Amino acid sequence: MSIVRYLLIGCIVFFCINVASAQIRTKQEKGYFNITNLAEIQYLQSLDSSSLEDGLAYVKTFGYSVSTINGFFVNNHLSIGVGVGLQTSRYKAFAGSSTTDSAIASGYFGKNHNITLLPVFADFRYYPFNYRNDVMFLLNVGYAPLLKINYKADKPHLNGGPFIKLGAGYKFEISEFVSFAPAINFNAQRFGDNTVLGGGIALGLMF
Repeated sequence: MSIVRYLLIGCIVFFCINVASAQIRTKQEKGYFNITNLAEIQYLQSLDSSSLEDGLAYVKTFGYSVSTINGFFVNNHLSIGVGVGLQTSRYKAFAGSSTTDSAIASGYFGKNHNITLLPVFADFRYYPFNYRNDVMFLLNVGYAPLLKINYKADKPHLNGGPFIKLGAGYKFEISEFVSFAPAINFNAQRFGDNTVLGGGIALGLMF
């Protein structure tokens, strides 16, 4: 046999051993846990525009979010928790029927304006197999009040609102006490009168 065949057989054996060991069941999960999402890159887009004091607002941009979740395992498959985070996004303002000449002259329109929110939410996660490395499905339901907005006059129209997040991910065990838990999420959120849909990729650690 050539060395290439030996290497191929070795790779196949190594892969099979890793897959088999990954399917060894963990001890029943119990007690409290923490999941810290170090980064979640989100893309959000408005379904409709919000009427501002002097124009219209529309969200269509990438944003960033971080969060931490504390909770407990109901059983070895289901966990519930409470999370809090920090979310940044941007919106653009466009001229409308009520727009004045002075607003157009100020350069307010056509630029990206920053907005910061504080999402607070309930977190539900389901682990179907209870393996050391396991698929997970998640549901977040909460409310994100507005913390900061560049133009104070826009605040009543782009204030915070409820949101829901559905996602799926995978838990990779790093050690006995730490797992890497990336997830892909679908988001629906209200920015005041503005309904926004989008998705994101979250990179988290589970302790």
